[in-house]
Amino acid sequence: MINPWLERRSMHYAHRGGALEAPSSTLFAMDRAVELGIPGLELDLHCSKDGVIVVLHDNEVDRTTPGDGKVSELGIRELSVLDNAYWFVPDSGEYCSVGRRSSEYLYRGRWPLDRRFGVATFREVLERYPNTIINVDIKAAPANSEPYEAQVVSEILGAGAKDRVIVASFRDSSLFAVRKINPEVFTSAGPGEISEFYFALITDFKQAVAIANASPYVAFQIPRFYGEIELATEEFIEAAHEGGKAVHVWTINERDEMDLLIERGADGLITDRPSLLKELI
Repeated sequence: MINPWLERRSMHYAHRGGALEAPSSTLFAMDRAVELGIPGLELDLHCSKDGVIVVLHDNEVDRTTPGDGKVSELGIRELSVLDNAYWFVPDSGEYCSVGRRSSEYLYRGRWPLDRRFGVATFREVLERYPNTIINVDIKAAPANSEPYEAQVVSEILGAGAKDRVIVASFRDSSLFAVRKINPEVFTSAGPGEISEFYFALITDFKQAVAIANASPYVAFQIPRFYGEIELATEEFIEAAHEGGKAVHVWTINERDEMDLLIERGADGLITDRPSLLKELI
């Protein structure tokens, strides 16, 4: 079967909507990235106490909002009143900044008059960007919470978004669950699957290609380096391509590194600086 994610070469993503250029995970940031012409959004998912899938990176609301507490312990009504741009300072080089002058928080207080600065739901994002590729990272559900992979799949299918969403996770079990629920939903390789491919590649290029060919994922989503190990090498990308898989590299925020990875054949970059990436593509 032809892998559509290989056909989507230059499938670049704004990480959390472009979290060094606009408030992380907000519709404001996503709107800005889409308007720039970035084809994809990379987002993180959590489930509220009352079963609503929301878009936030952390499992707590403290870092980006004036509230506190775990997402899984807050209901959607509690989450929906939070200012998700509260701690963002433009041009600071930080996702969130504490201890600045109040005048530096340029977006603070625009919520609730402007919905774009609140906590977005996954359903809202799917409906708002019907022509945008979306990469979602399913974050771990707390030990006392119900898994929510089935609900993520249901919302993807309900929005008619199956062909433009790829599901990722740092937990192999979440990806296995998604594939079991609906094997037609696209997933990236999990950490264990990336390790299997990488260690095969060290000793036998053809074996790594065979592993990729036989696997259900459509893309490797990797950092350029894992500790001192460089993952996103020309050999890794070549073997992945021969195995029918795309390669997306995160989180790439410097021009030289963007140029290098594009030259090596990476299919997509995930960046906090979409305006810089736009200059290159």
